[in-house]
Amino acid sequence: MLTVPHESEEVNAVPTTGHSVVTHRSNAGLRRGVVGDRGSVTSELAVFVVPFLIIMAMFVVFCGRAASVSIDAHAVAAAAARAAADAPTQAAARTAATQAANAMASGSRFTCTASTDTALFRRGGSVTVRVACLMRLDDLGLPQVGDTRTARASATEPIDTYRAGT
Repeated sequence: MLTVPHESEEVNAVPTTGHSVVTHRSNAGLRRGVVGDRGSVTSELAVFVVPFLIIMAMFVVFCGRAASVSIDAHAVAAAAARAAADAPTQAAARTAATQAANAMASGSRFTCTASTDTALFRRGGSVTVRVACLMRLDDLGLPQVGDTRTARASATEPIDTYRAGT
């Protein structure tokens, strides 16, 4: 591609790239540049960088959501274990743990199920609650991630030695 120089331009020797090099005379002095490559960075930015940045932003949202559900699963397990440790009987402990887990997970974007281990349910013993919280991912639109992820947590609470009841 050969371009015609303006009045303030001089054409130098043709470089090996096949583009003409134009020397611009201006108040700032001489300026050289290749005429045929203008605007190529903009198209590369639009084609490669912008989709990559969008995918990275979705990945950051995914990581934030996964961390949030993991933290919340630990909080749900701790609350359910505290509720179970305060219950007077094993059956009441299971019910209290399930109700506490449901109450903690209500109003959030995930659902939790709790299982209560009452094998050591006695004065001075302990109660353990295991929680599995299911997080939806289908609204993110990330490929190869799947529809749901499960965050698991457990918490153990001691049962008071001097409490009334059991």
